[in-house]
Amino acid sequence: MGIFTIPPAIKTPVNRRDNTKYCRYHRDIGHITEECRVLKDEIERLIQRGQLRNYVRDNTNRARKNYARQARSEPFPHQINLAEHKNKAPRLSNEPIIFTEEEASGLWHPHKDAIVVALRIASRKVYKILIDNGSSADILFRSTLNRMDLVGAKFDPIKSALYGFTGDSIHSEGVLNLPVELGTHPCQHIQSVEFVVVDCPSSYNAIIGRPTLNAIRAVTSTYHLLVKFPTVGGIGTLKGDQQASRDIYEAANRSSNAHRMNIIKTCKGPLEHPPPRTIAIDSGAGHPSPNKKSSSHEKFLQ
Repeated sequence: MGIFTIPPAIKTPVNRRDNTKYCRYHRDIGHITEECRVLKDEIERLIQRGQLRNYVRDNTNRARKNYARQARSEPFPHQINLAEHKNKAPRLSNEPIIFTEEEASGLWHPHKDAIVVALRIASRKVYKILIDNGSSADILFRSTLNRMDLVGAKFDPIKSALYGFTGDSIHSEGVLNLPVELGTHPCQHIQSVEFVVVDCPSSYNAIIGRPTLNAIRAVTSTYHLLVKFPTVGGIGTLKGDQQASRDIYEAANRSSNAHRMNIIKTCKGPLEHPPPRTIAIDSGAGHPSPNKKSSSHEKFLQ
């Protein structure tokens, strides 16, 4: 926190807070940073003690009192900058995003592992999150949501279907907006993510897809197991956990094999191949013969 003191915990019960609002000072949901009274009081205290004199143009007692009075009556801008106009938008870093061979030196190579990270979602640390460029939605699984214990979370019951590459569809339970912390200070970004909530088995707790990756201008490298994105403080980084990725893959394989073995055990008697189908073959008279059996080559193609 630097010169700022650690704020006290928010007293309002979680089930009575607005989960769509996030305070960067409290690092918790319930209100936005601009409306945080505790932060305004803290800034007023620092001004009175002269610890913010480098950020205030007029450092006279009169100016400090006027600023303290303003802090109590007006909300702060999203990015607090005492020396600039409060409506000025923050400027993201324009540094080039590059990946070096040194950043891949701590990994097992060659590999085909997915990027699996841990993120703080609505102030809860959530592990086993898949970074998926191929997903057109940000997904939060119902089992994960239940464990997060977001009592009273505002759930928008929008029904929609998600389709996989096999064409199978899964119907969602609705949409939930939650703040997600990406990166670490000072290269950190907090993004409001619209999660599609689905109730189905998964090896992952959540999936961050293209909507969020595009919103934060992220660049991914599966070779490096890294995600990089621009922030106000520089280039933010998410580092994938290769061991977690492999553990999830192995657990999914074990579950799939156990499921297949269970199916075999429940079958009565040996498995038999179905008899070859009767197909229509041109008899040479211009009409198909429905009763003629297929040849051995045709049986193989079946």
